[in-house]
Amino acid sequence: MICISIVLIRRRCPPVDYVFDTIGKETLLQSFEVVKPGGKVVSVAGLPDAKFAKAYGLNLIWQGLFKLASHKITRASHKAHAGYEFLFMRPNGLQLQRLAELVVTGRLQVRIAKEYPLEEIQAACDYVATGHADGKVIIKLTD
Repeated sequence: MICISIVLIRRRCPPVDYVFDTIGKETLLQSFEVVKPGGKVVSVAGLPDAKFAKAYGLNLIWQGLFKLASHKITRASHKAHAGYEFLFMRPNGLQLQRLAELVVTGRLQVRIAKEYPLEEIQAACDYVATGHADGKVIIKLTD
């Protein structure tokens, strides 16, 4: 099971195989609390680590700097016995198509907290600001 969620709270999200983080910072660190041992946390908003720097051919100085900068993430990864991957995003239609297929087949589950019509966008923003959204908040442009 893959969990994509804005707010990951251990008691609300059972242990999952993968977490795709789009927020970074504390949410990224909390992701390691819900991923199963042997699972993986992938982030587009977290910090690159030394592994990323090496894969991109950066010199030892940059690798060391990324290692220092990402030490909290590395520590959380080791504590959870889970992997961490920083994903450098590049536009790719084939990847988006594959993600859409995973959602349609149910292999990728997106947690939706609430849906609002466009006319209630302020209420949606207010709800997100409470910090109680346990998933995506959707603004519907049309019915």
